[in-house]
Amino acid sequence: MKKSIIFILLLCQLDAFAQQSKKISTIRELVDSIAAVMKRKQIPGLMLGITTRDSVLFSGGIGYADVQNRRAVNNHTLFRMGSITKSLVSLAMLKLVGEGKLDLNDEVRRIAPEVPFLNKWENTNPVRIINLLEHTTGFDDFKLNNMYSVSRAYVSTKEIMLRQKNSMICRWKPSERYSYCNVNYAIAGYIISKITGVEYDRYLTEQILKPAGMVHSNFNLFSQYPELDVREYTGSNGNLVPVPSVSFLIGPAGSLWSDSEDMVSLLKLFLNNGKGVISPEAMEQMETSHSSLSVRAGLKNGYGLGNEFFGKFRGHGGLLGTCRSSYRYSRELGVGFVVSSNGNGLADIEDLIAAFLTRNIVVPQKEKFQLNKEAVAPYLGYYQVENPRFDLLGFAERLLLLKVEIINDTLNLNLLGNKRKIVPTGTMMFANKGADYSNIVFLTNGAKKVLVFNDRYCERVPAVWAITRRLILILGVLFSVSSIFPFVIGCVSFSLKKINVLKLIVLCLPFCAVLFLIVALFNFQKVLSDSYLLYKLENVTGISLTIYCGTLLFGLLSFFNLFFLPKNLMLFERKAVAGYMLFVVVSLFIVAVVLFLNGWIGLCTWDM
Repeated sequence: MKKSIIFILLLCQLDAFAQQSKKISTIRELVDSIAAVMKRKQIPGLMLGITTRDSVLFSGGIGYADVQNRRAVNNHTLFRMGSITKSLVSLAMLKLVGEGKLDLNDEVRRIAPEVPFLNKWENTNPVRIINLLEHTTGFDDFKLNNMYSVSRAYVSTKEIMLRQKNSMICRWKPSERYSYCNVNYAIAGYIISKITGVEYDRYLTEQILKPAGMVHSNFNLFSQYPELDVREYTGSNGNLVPVPSVSFLIGPAGSLWSDSEDMVSLLKLFLNNGKGVISPEAMEQMETSHSSLSVRAGLKNGYGLGNEFFGKFRGHGGLLGTCRSSYRYSRELGVGFVVSSNGNGLADIEDLIAAFLTRNIVVPQKEKFQLNKEAVAPYLGYYQVENPRFDLLGFAERLLLLKVEIINDTLNLNLLGNKRKIVPTGTMMFANKGADYSNIVFLTNGAKKVLVFNDRYCERVPAVWAITRRLILILGVLFSVSSIFPFVIGCVSFSLKKINVLKLIVLCLPFCAVLFLIVALFNFQKVLSDSYLLYKLENVTGISLTIYCGTLLFGLLSFFNLFFLPKNLMLFERKAVAGYMLFVVVSLFIVAVVLFLNGWIGLCTWDM
């Protein structure tokens, strides 16, 4: 019987593999394959649009916009498009440039001196319009309390911009590094409003949406058309749960609601070189990376002006609430597509459509380059990320060490033992093995050796010091977590009346500190993984208070333990146990210092 079950399961797996590997050759087969993915990943509803320059291949939906009321997705169902809004803001900026009302190299300080940003390099490296549109200002992204709200109050474009002022501090020289930042587009939206004399959403509606034929779309911060808007869902294991449609607090960065019919019109605009809205020259500018050091070093495949690079395609992605969206197009191939879900992401649907649209494309042979070991030699070593999107999380990103090394005459990127071969596409430019475009470049920034790959800016660090710091922190974390053992032993011994209250406190206090931190981090991670919950960090709530109290108590107890334990070492008869407990409290103190230096002790999310 057991063998029969295994045989049946094996047949099912082989059948599933055969279905996956079957080449999709028609739109109907593609839609069926997408529906199968949706069922497997429990995606409730999906907008889908596929078009060429001249004809629409598919426009409509799959699944439900409202599961409870069985309202199906159709070509007029409005989805939250999130950061795809940035593409429309960039179109508006380019339109103003074409009309002579703005220049991409204009200094923001000159155009809008009331924007309260801080840039200590302003005299030599000012923040320019181009930096806003391609995320090279160096600003921190939104503070966690400035993303979502449950308020339904009207907010002006200027108020939206000013609310983000605490993020408007240049962390490095503008035009140096790419770092995705919604705040840039809050400023861009305000500049549109200031130059045109109307709110950004009205200008975009009149000058971008209508000329593009997008007559159903809107720029609402929250759901205002319940009969057309999707409901948002989360959940798994067959249990889809509706979640609140939160208000978005950075309108120009992600307030677009749209349907498949309108998004297909936007795709056609791009496929036809911006016809009716911007010039072909402006379209080229939109698709080009302009200002960063990596661009100047020759790496052109990056983020343009509200326009991302996806290999054979360009476009943009978006996430707002639980709606995950993406549009991609290729002017060279003359095709494009858009997808948006109202829950549980997009799985591999984008790749499925891209593979279908490029199924008959023959990739031309690229010129082969030999590895120039002499040129690369000065760049070998260890690197850490130095363009974090969020300053609050930057220290965690810096913990990952990337090693650049030559193995058997091939350059490798080694991350935690996972080695990736990269092949030269120029003297200092490289690509992932098998890729048909460059995505890696080595360069210098003053005296610093720099590696940029997939828009991640990494600086070389001294190997011994970098490894030593991380080992100390890793050991600190391990010893801190191991405090659970004296905690358990102390509780059991006390219940058996083998130790007194003082020794119980000495044994249990370290893990109590760890427990407070674990509870705080669990709540923080819950909010990050289900990002619509960020509205709970806007004010004092159960989650925000738990994060604040947990991190604060961890810091206070770690500091207290450092003085409390040494005074009570006489309670331990064995020197080894006493030494171990000292290691634990010192480890807790080290972890607490690292967290304190990075703003994590007493993390007050409602006042950032």
